[in-house]
Amino acid sequence: MNDFTSDDGRDDFILQERLSGKSARAVSKQLRCTVGEVNAALDRTLPILDNAARLRHISLDLSRLDELLKVFFALAIEKEDAEAGLLCVKIMERKSALLGLDQPVKLDVISVQAQQAPSSYDRIKRAIEGLVEQASPAQKALRKRLEQLDPETVLALLNAGNGSGGPADGNSGEAS
Repeated sequence: MNDFTSDDGRDDFILQERLSGKSARAVSKQLRCTVGEVNAALDRTLPILDNAARLRHISLDLSRLDELLKVFFALAIEKEDAEAGLLCVKIMERKSALLGLDQPVKLDVISVQAQQAPSSYDRIKRAIEGLVEQASPAQKALRKRLEQLDPETVLALLNAGNGSGGPADGNSGEAS
């Protein structure tokens, strides 16, 4: 085991061990401390990533990418270098990703589904129309003729065929 004279030395050692791929548990066993103490040391040595730090990192990366783009764009154009051209495209894709320019277009899924799906009224109407279309030609002709007459005339005609006097006599044509 290493003997550390200061907490800074110990924190630096923990950081190097974690950077080299050792687990926090393995480091804690090696130093005979808790995993929480290992994590606390990392918190003290690693930079804090708040929004300002993120923006700095993004700005630095964008500046680096711009410098690379200058070099490889010149090669792609002047020497017609296809590999340099492909690298330029990759650099531009990375810049777009960093700036959030490649975000998918937001769709209102509910309204799209509502426009595509027929209403329950339309489904019922289509079902009834389907049944009407399956009717025999005689049934279709009867239905068309009934639509042309008013209800009282239809009842009178129906009742006249079974010997009833119709609605005027109070008999609805039902069998007694």
